[in-house]
Amino acid sequence: MKRVLTGLALALAVSAYADGHPQTLNKTGFVGANKTQSAQSLGHSKLAFYALMDYADGFDNMNNNFITAYDPTFGALPDMNYGAVSKFMGISGEVGLAIGIWHYFDFGAGIPIYFDQFNLPMNSGVTNPDGSISYNDDSRQTSGLGNLHLDLKARFPLPDDQPMDVAVFAGMTFATADKNKQGLWLRQPEYVRKDDGFAYAYGPASSVLKAGLAVTADFSKDGGFPFLMHLNGGYRYSLNGDYLSLPFVSAVGEFYFMDFISLFGEFYWDFMLDGVNDLYSCMVDPLSGALSCNDYKLDMKQLTGGLVIHLPIGLDLHMGGSYYIGDKDKRLVNLHVWQADTRPEGVQLFATRVNPQYTVYGGLTWSGFLLAQDRDGDGVVDKEDKCPDDFGHRLNEGCPLGNPDADEDGVCDSWVSEKGFESEFADVCEGIDECPNEAGEGEDGCPLDDPDPDKDGVCDAWVSQKKMLKKFKDVCEGVDNCPGQAGPATNMGCPEDNPDPDEDGMCSPWVTDKGKLADFANTCKGYDMCPGEPGSKANKGCPWDDPDSDGDGLCDEWVTQKKMGYYFEKAAEDQNMAKEWFIEKTCKGLDKCPAEFGPATNEGCPLGDPDTDKDGLCDEWVTQKNLLEQYEGICTGIDKCPTEPGEAWAQGCPMDNPDADGDSLCAPWVAEKGLQKDFENICHGVDKCPAENGPEWNKGCPAENPDPDGDSLCSPWVTKQKMLDQFKDVCHGYDRCEDEPGPEWNKGCPMEDDPDADKDGICSEWVSNKKLQKEFESVCTGIDRCPDIAGDDGHGCPKKAVEKLDGVTFKSGKATLESNAKMILKNVAKKLNTEEYMDLKIVIQGHTDNVGKEKTNQKLSENRAKEVMKALTKAGVKKDRIQAIGMGSSCPVDDNSTADGREMNRRIEMHFATPDNDGTKCESNFVQ
Repeated sequence: MKRVLTGLALALAVSAYADGHPQTLNKTGFVGANKTQSAQSLGHSKLAFYALMDYADGFDNMNNNFITAYDPTFGALPDMNYGAVSKFMGISGEVGLAIGIWHYFDFGAGIPIYFDQFNLPMNSGVTNPDGSISYNDDSRQTSGLGNLHLDLKARFPLPDDQPMDVAVFAGMTFATADKNKQGLWLRQPEYVRKDDGFAYAYGPASSVLKAGLAVTADFSKDGGFPFLMHLNGGYRYSLNGDYLSLPFVSAVGEFYFMDFISLFGEFYWDFMLDGVNDLYSCMVDPLSGALSCNDYKLDMKQLTGGLVIHLPIGLDLHMGGSYYIGDKDKRLVNLHVWQADTRPEGVQLFATRVNPQYTVYGGLTWSGFLLAQDRDGDGVVDKEDKCPDDFGHRLNEGCPLGNPDADEDGVCDSWVSEKGFESEFADVCEGIDECPNEAGEGEDGCPLDDPDPDKDGVCDAWVSQKKMLKKFKDVCEGVDNCPGQAGPATNMGCPEDNPDPDEDGMCSPWVTDKGKLADFANTCKGYDMCPGEPGSKANKGCPWDDPDSDGDGLCDEWVTQKKMGYYFEKAAEDQNMAKEWFIEKTCKGLDKCPAEFGPATNEGCPLGDPDTDKDGLCDEWVTQKNLLEQYEGICTGIDKCPTEPGEAWAQGCPMDNPDADGDSLCAPWVAEKGLQKDFENICHGVDKCPAENGPEWNKGCPAENPDPDGDSLCSPWVTKQKMLDQFKDVCHGYDRCEDEPGPEWNKGCPMEDDPDADKDGICSEWVSNKKLQKEFESVCTGIDRCPDIAGDDGHGCPKKAVEKLDGVTFKSGKATLESNAKMILKNVAKKLNTEEYMDLKIVIQGHTDNVGKEKTNQKLSENRAKEVMKALTKAGVKKDRIQAIGMGSSCPVDDNSTADGREMNRRIEMHFATPDNDGTKCESNFVQ
């Protein structure tokens, strides 16, 4: 049994985790804080346990001054001495459980646990030498259970996405406390009798009904500030009229400043409508004999603050304290609290109240769901639901499905098949729509061509090819051999008076079928296999295929196979032959590579690189194919080493470089081998330092460069060596940064960057930082926000194109955003706050179709634009960046006479203002 209980506890702990910030539980196990109820519910199948307590220390904490022994039957005991309570300590705890049913009802049960420890003065004492009497204290401990209470809360079924919640709550306590186990700390004001001030500290033998209203504002919904406000008001009614009944109000502010830590502050006030009689102040009227007594009331205002740590297994740790803020002078006097433990007398308290001056608050709560949650009720549990707040489909991960047949032509949009939803929408559509935005009659969902454009009752060939003759049986029949000319069905749709409609000299089939070849012998001959297209007799009246598909002038193989090579070659010179044989493109020879362009010298196949090693000498095959003239300007001669670059004098083979350091002075081996003349166009003289570049005046050996950074300013050593005149053609002046090129005005030191790197006329930011605007005023102005991209938006960035906000939809005829539109606008807001967009002004344009009154459309479009602007500012876009305008139906992008056109015209556009365009104009190119 112990193992079973342990396993159940672990299972409940594991299941306790829930999305969103956790909920704080109060002293009834419901959502709330301390004694205040939240209007939010626990949630369906959520089980909660609680053990919360208040601790008070020191009897002066309750402002009690004196006590005396008291018997409820005989009154004050004359043999008991007055004295003060000392060493008081009290605990007031609440334990119980609660459970949520559906998302609207919470039920709970709990019982208080009380403990008091204190010292009472004894009635016997010892006489001191000075004549005074010292009394010993009687130490007491008492504990017990209070009155059992049952609680109920019912939440109003308001929409989950709005921040306000309203609930009613009720409860009843039952007289379960043991009247013989009572303490000194009076826990509740309804435990006091009105007429004589007598009270049971742990609860009387009387039941109490409680009812109230709770209102909660949750500012954390829709990603807002994580703060909640709870307001309560209600009444506690004692079924025994001898005891107090009283109303109460409370308010709580709750802040979740981290995912697992929350703070709350509570104000709670029980206010007394009826006072309590002070029997010791009662007097008898000498005339009437009536008894009159003074009434006393308490001011029961209390503040409580707490910190709650929410652990991920559903366990919450509570800690805090309460402080009395009421009038300290308003107390109950002569209050008789029955306390029976070892002797049957009570205690009479003078000047006390229910609320201690301060208490320490703390304890533990635990909650977890017994069943998997599905708050949108779509059958997909929240942990697996990608759209937990929108009713969706299990096959679409809990998200809503779109329209399966957008153009309503009975053919499903492609996504239906892609997601395997054919059976789900079998009653709506079937197949796959290749034209999802156009209603069509074909099986592919596309609009069909006219089945009989020449209106001769004979169907065009495509009707038969698509097996749709039955569909169009009331329009046409058969197959029309002359779709562009009306003709009778007996003549296959061709006019009877035209035996050769394509004028290619070949008779239409009907001429042969009717045995009229002799009648039209002077017009046509034979049988035209393609009566609608002119073609050669050699091709049975059909057009020729492309004779030279790669366009290299050589004929494809079929030309030779049909023995038409002569005609396709001669047609280039003889126009009559080209006309007679219907030849539009000529060729000659036979192409061995018909799919690849190649010269005739290579039988139509592509040639390789004529100079593989790029040394200016042709590979050997160029000479073998007599193509040297064709590649003139690319290479010459014959390369003996075609894969290794080399000099021409060495027949293209590699050798040492005569001027390896590139200083125009020859390496010593050139002179040693007597090759100065061979390299006279490359170098001269003898280089004393062949591996290091150097000037001729220094015999090819390196010397310091007078201008190493090439900025025309001389290195410091030139001035020091007094050689400015020697290098006047190279440099001048004095370079403070000899290794980095820079302008003369900057003493030869480099600028940080190009003042206008993208050449759009807007200066890079460093120009402003260095205050060089005047220096570069002829080059650029302003500050470039996109220094690497040329732009025209006034900030150096490319002008942003108008964006249609697809998916931002509204409820029909209203300016209320659909739930999916809010998620889209959050992503748009993130983009607008990126560095690329953050300086741009935005204009939201609302557009409608032309259905309805123009004034109404104008107002609707403006309200929708403002709603989008509101959503963007709520998501973090600064309000002074956005302007919203309504265009009504004045700026269509499509034809309003069609349903598709009207749908396109109902839209929201986002424009970006520039110096020459404030974004408020119509930017549609559609012409009515």
